[in-house]
Amino acid sequence: MWLTQGVVDLVKYEIKTKEKIFECNGVEVFSSGYFGKILTADDQALYCEHDSSARHETLAHTAVCTHADPKRVLVIDGGDGAVAHELLKHRDLEIVVWERDETMLAAAEAMGLYETALKDTRVTLRVGDTLAMLAEEETGRYDIVIVNRFDTVYYDEKAPIAHVHRILSEKGLTAVDASGQLFDMAGHKEALAALAENFKIVMPFAYRSMVRPGGEQWLAIGSKFYHPTADVNLQRADLTDGFTWYNSDLHVGQFALPTAVFAQLKDYIKR
Repeated sequence: MWLTQGVVDLVKYEIKTKEKIFECNGVEVFSSGYFGKILTADDQALYCEHDSSARHETLAHTAVCTHADPKRVLVIDGGDGAVAHELLKHRDLEIVVWERDETMLAAAEAMGLYETALKDTRVTLRVGDTLAMLAEEETGRYDIVIVNRFDTVYYDEKAPIAHVHRILSEKGLTAVDASGQLFDMAGHKEALAALAENFKIVMPFAYRSMVRPGGEQWLAIGSKFYHPTADVNLQRADLTDGFTWYNSDLHVGQFALPTAVFAQLKDYIKR
């Protein structure tokens, strides 16, 4: 069985799988030998068992290790449990997880990797309309907001990211999924533009994906105060237990951009 992902009109990316072990409302879980289990949504692979540490350590710890003293973190669309799993490595964090699609909770059970993180006593889970929850949330409540699946739900209108900015504390920051530069530069620019409308500092950063077309995936930081390379907390980045991918060298290096790419993005990047 082959998992096929289409990219524009030029490329198809295929991954060999053994069987489909979960399917509901456009969310699927496949088992495979080489990649382990693979989580997909709307026919696009989100991550596999063997590149999960690259994605989720990069997303979670880049945010946490940029902020000097984070206390409360919100994960939007974190119902698979993977980001919460990473945040639990920092003992002093209070973690809130929102999920718009209840199917993701069932998919997490099928994956069998991170579902227990959502049951930890330090994690509060809410399932529902994330846009409504954003609009109703208390101003300044969180030090960090991580948007795990950043798509047209959030950047088609200005209000959602404005609310993310509002619910962050005075020196708060957000880290978001930001599509890819290789095959979706337009989507990447949209994500950066949504952040640039609200944040003082906006910088994209990347990790290597085994299951995303082109092997690349981009994330982005939007910060009110802290700079993700100048203010990295080296002690937290290098002395926290449990990392297999992330470290302070990768933290800084993942923000590097080729000259030609920076030229395309200079109107969106604020550093």
